[in-house]
Amino acid sequence: MMEVSATEGYARPLESLQRRTSPLTTDSREDVRRECEKLGELVVQARLESDHFGPGKAFAWEWLLEQYYRRRREGESEERERIERVLKAAEDAAGAARAAAAGARSAARWTMVAALSAAAAVVVSLAKYW
Repeated sequence: MMEVSATEGYARPLESLQRRTSPLTTDSREDVRRECEKLGELVVQARLESDHFGPGKAFAWEWLLEQYYRRRREGESEERERIERVLKAAEDAAGAARAAAAGARSAARWTMVAALSAAAAVVVSLAKYW
C-alpha cells in the first residue's frame, strides 16, 4: 500500500500561487503609483472598485488619499490667499475712505473760510457806504 501525505496534493497549487503573486515590494509600489499618475483620480477610483490593481490595491488607495490631501491643502492655501487679498482690498478701501473723509473735512474748512471771507467782504463794502 502506498502512503500519501496530507500535504502532497496541496503543495503544487500553493507553490504555483506563490510564483504567480509576487510579494508587494517597493518596485511594485512605484509601478502602481506610476500607473495611477497616468490614469488620473477618476479612473483609479473606478479601477479600484473593479479590483483592477489586485495586490497593489493598497498602494492605489494610498496614492488616491495622497491626491485628496494634497488637493485639500492646496484648496486651503488658495482660500487663505483669497482671504488675504480680500482683507488687503478692504484695508485699501478703508484708507481711501479715510483720505476722502480728510479731503471732505479740508473742503468743508475751505468752504467755511470762503463764506467768512465773503461775509467780511460784504461788511467791508457796507462800511464804505456808511
